[in-house]
Amino acid sequence: MSDGDNMSVTFEKARVNVWHIGGIFFAVATNAALVGVVWNDTKRDIADTQSDVADLQVTVTDIRQQLPQITSLQYQVTRAVEQIAENREGLKQVNIRADRIVESLGGKLDTVIDSVNKLATRVEVINSKLETGQTERTRFNMPVLKR
Repeated sequence: MSDGDNMSVTFEKARVNVWHIGGIFFAVATNAALVGVVWNDTKRDIADTQSDVADLQVTVTDIRQQLPQITSLQYQVTRAVEQIAENREGLKQVNIRADRIVESLGGKLDTVIDSVNKLATRVEVINSKLETGQTERTRFNMPVLKR
């Protein structure tokens, strides 16, 4: 390696002209605008999220206020179910009693019908005796005459 092999390194200086400055300014302005848009969108998203959180907090507060009512509502529902069960039992008892009354009336009607039939038979027998001319004496020993 000799001295002739060593070459000096020279750096080329950038040539800056008006177009380069304009391009750099345009790039910086574009980046600034994009950062502004992103910053504005981020601020809007943060505001939307905060309003959503506030709405959720109001909803949670309403729910917490209504939670104590659930216990009383559960009691009322349980009581209503118990009353329905009691009413069903009462209806069963009423049906049993109504069946007994119907059976009893049916038996009494049968007895009345039998008594009426017996009475009709007796009237027919008495009528046939009267038609045949038989006389019966009353308690006063007077004959019953047919007219």
